[in-house]
Amino acid sequence: MAEAAVEFAIDTLSSLLVQEIKLLGNAREEVQSIKSELESIRSCLRDADAKAAAEEEGRSNEGVKTWVKQLREEAFHIEDVLDEYILKKAQLTRGSGFLGVLRKISRFVKKLKLRHEVATAIQDIKSSLDDIKRRRQDFNFRDEGSSSGIGGVIPHDSRVGSFFIEDSEIVGIESSKHKLIDLLVSQRSSLSVIAMVGEGGLGKTTLAGKIYDNDVVKKHFDCQVWITVGKEYMKKDLLQTIKRQVNCQTGYASGEMEDTEEMNEMNLTTALRKLLKDKCYMVVFDDVWKDDFWEDVKYALLDNNKGSRVMLTTRYMNVADSVPSVNVHKLEHLPSDKAWELFSRKAFGFNMSCPTELKKLSHEILAKCGGLPLAIVAVGGILSNKNKAVSEWQKLLCGLGSKLGSDPHLRSCNRVLSEGYYDLPHHLKSCLSYFALFPQGFKIVFGRLIRLWIAEGFVQYSKSYSLEQVAEDYLTELIDRSLVQVSERKVSGRVRTCKVHDLMHEILLKKTKELSFYGDLSGEDMSHKTRRISVNRGTDDALERIKDSKIRSICLFDVDKLPQSFMSTFFANFKLLKILDFEDGPVEYLPDGVGKLFHLHYLSLKRTNIKELPKSIGMLINLETLDLNYSFVTELPVEIKNLKKLRCLIIWHKEDFCPKIHEGLGALTNLHKLYSVEANSEFVGELKQLRQLRRLDIVLENRDWKDLFHVVKNMENLERLRVTSKVKAEIVDVSSMASPPQSLQSLFLQGNIKKLPFWISELQKLIKIQLVFRGTTDIDPISVLQALPNLLKLVIRVTYCDEKLHFEEGWFPKLEELHLVNFGELKWMVIDKGSMPNLKEFRIGPSPLLTELPTGIEHLIYLKRLIFLMMPKEIYWMMKGENWEKLTKQIPEVLATYKHAFGFGFCYNTRYLSSLSCEDFEQLVEKQSHP
Repeated sequence: MAEAAVEFAIDTLSSLLVQEIKLLGNAREEVQSIKSELESIRSCLRDADAKAAAEEEGRSNEGVKTWVKQLREEAFHIEDVLDEYILKKAQLTRGSGFLGVLRKISRFVKKLKLRHEVATAIQDIKSSLDDIKRRRQDFNFRDEGSSSGIGGVIPHDSRVGSFFIEDSEIVGIESSKHKLIDLLVSQRSSLSVIAMVGEGGLGKTTLAGKIYDNDVVKKHFDCQVWITVGKEYMKKDLLQTIKRQVNCQTGYASGEMEDTEEMNEMNLTTALRKLLKDKCYMVVFDDVWKDDFWEDVKYALLDNNKGSRVMLTTRYMNVADSVPSVNVHKLEHLPSDKAWELFSRKAFGFNMSCPTELKKLSHEILAKCGGLPLAIVAVGGILSNKNKAVSEWQKLLCGLGSKLGSDPHLRSCNRVLSEGYYDLPHHLKSCLSYFALFPQGFKIVFGRLIRLWIAEGFVQYSKSYSLEQVAEDYLTELIDRSLVQVSERKVSGRVRTCKVHDLMHEILLKKTKELSFYGDLSGEDMSHKTRRISVNRGTDDALERIKDSKIRSICLFDVDKLPQSFMSTFFANFKLLKILDFEDGPVEYLPDGVGKLFHLHYLSLKRTNIKELPKSIGMLINLETLDLNYSFVTELPVEIKNLKKLRCLIIWHKEDFCPKIHEGLGALTNLHKLYSVEANSEFVGELKQLRQLRRLDIVLENRDWKDLFHVVKNMENLERLRVTSKVKAEIVDVSSMASPPQSLQSLFLQGNIKKLPFWISELQKLIKIQLVFRGTTDIDPISVLQALPNLLKLVIRVTYCDEKLHFEEGWFPKLEELHLVNFGELKWMVIDKGSMPNLKEFRIGPSPLLTELPTGIEHLIYLKRLIFLMMPKEIYWMMKGENWEKLTKQIPEVLATYKHAFGFGFCYNTRYLSSLSCEDFEQLVEKQSHP
């Protein structure tokens, strides 16, 4: 984490040196000296962090951790000095006339004073860094690019136990074990590689060990080699280790073995190929970290067409991806029943059951383990030695996080989970640490997370990609490193929500508080040097306790009520804020003082009770994100046009009403996302200037559609377009309008559309289409869209349609979700074999005339969910047909929804509905109709 603080300080100093030559005066040389010194120190920080991590295991002295802490605090000090300097400089406003002359003189005096202040602060910083530099020599830190100094494969003592666990103590690996053994002993003669991928603690080594030691596997291979690789190794030492083990397996006497110490990599590779030439061999590489690992071993492991196999275990998906034609086996967390079985064995013994009074607590404790076998075994081991008393188990539940680094049972678990964190580069450490700000188990929306990262300055600038694209790559890497879990994906495969494992969250909480990265405002021991705070539940006098701190961000979670003085106190005391995330908070107003937050980059008022924005919002010239999603803001002040750095403006209204906007938004040329706005002809003209837009959601008069599409065709980066007609009855002629750019991936059109545009079938990158037809239509949108090669989701809402709908063979080759909403005239549906071969979710209704299941629905072999919308009565009688069970048995989830007059919906599993008698069903419908 010190790396991130130093990196940010260097970037800020670089910017200052370029922009502030005159004001810095003689201090410029000192600033350059500080920047150079930080760059020198940065090169050894990874080694310093590694040594600080070793201190957690008691293998070093406390001095390293103190040195890293002092460096981090000095980097924070640099950031504070520069941010305060930039803020004061921005406050020196211009004037005119006689008063302007006086103001000019006053500004000159203030600039002299400011120059003196910054020069003095820089001298103090330089003196502190000189002392830190001298102390660095005491610890003999290695530079980042120097040799590791470690020769050979790194032993991992904590993994040895995983190899020798008894079969009786293992739960939930049988299916994976049999599947992998089948792959190993299959009749395929060519060399194949199996990669076992999963986060630390899932049991990769245990599973690989059980496979390696299996009698069927042993008999199949002429020789077997097991290599624990680890984070650091030398290629030559790795090849030597493989060769020694092969020699031992093939019966060479020690005196007959070649002296590998004198052999170079070429000779070792040649010797290994010679040894393995006539053998059916198996090599297991356990705990691989580096994505270029395969390049180091691939030439030594020749394909001899003897059915040889290589298996590797890794936390990183990119390690597996680096191997050509690899068979990837992703380990999953234990399902709830298997997790409970393992927990019960460890906590209560094989013949003991959980006492009734402990069941609820046991499940809560088990939930914290998140299906991670290593954690379940460790926690179960602790509980097995405790009294079976509610108070004892409650104490463990509340203090599990604090025990991670101290309890002998949990120390190994802590080490395994922390390894991935320590292996991260500095920018990804900061990104992962950000998950600590959110409550445990909180599913974070992808867009919110990456916008926060960008606002914090964690995302590095790229000439080739936008900041959002770079941030998405960061998240993908954290996921591929098995550090972040995907909770939900969009149909495109992109992340919708994500989180970290509960125990990883505990580890991040501990580390971020130690490093002053984050603090919980409801906690009593929060450091005044904390950079970020979250407000969880009550606040009381917490702000008063930290009013002298230099916090940069604040987030609200689960707060029902804020003190009356919260907003005024907050804006008066924290001038260096970058982030204000009030999402879902009880915020009623935004004080005019918000305009003084010069450094503010991110402001979220999503789902708050705020009704208007102060005019001072226009003073936030560094603001990048303004999120008013589902707030009560009905009009944007004209001063919004001053926010030239704004990248994301979200103003979707709670009442499905778009806030009024003023002219001038065309000046926001950095906008990437704009939704949802109600536009007039003048604003459509201004859109020409917003060439960076990637998402646009707009409501407009029918006469302006043609002009809009003429503008949109030049937005080369546009990925998502949503256009809604303001006047429902008036016909929109879309057929003659210009085509959107080929980059478009998502299209939503809503209006009285009689004919689809010719270009819609030419948008080859379209993944998602939503069409809402108001009034009658003469077109068959399904036959028009069926050939789109990459379409994954199709939503069509109509009022009138044909009686019969026929999906022909070859239609919609990649479609995974189909929603047919309304289709009130539909009586029959036919699905040919070979149509929609990848469909996973199918929603239809209300279609009151549809009295039987679609013919050919059995051809949808991947269908996981079938939902009939607002038609429970029709489905109830449909279930009475003789073919219902036969046609639906392969579909895991078949549901029927009902919506009564007040708009509340009910969803029923059809298995439940089929169990009801006619009288019970009628009573159910009557009850739901009049709740």
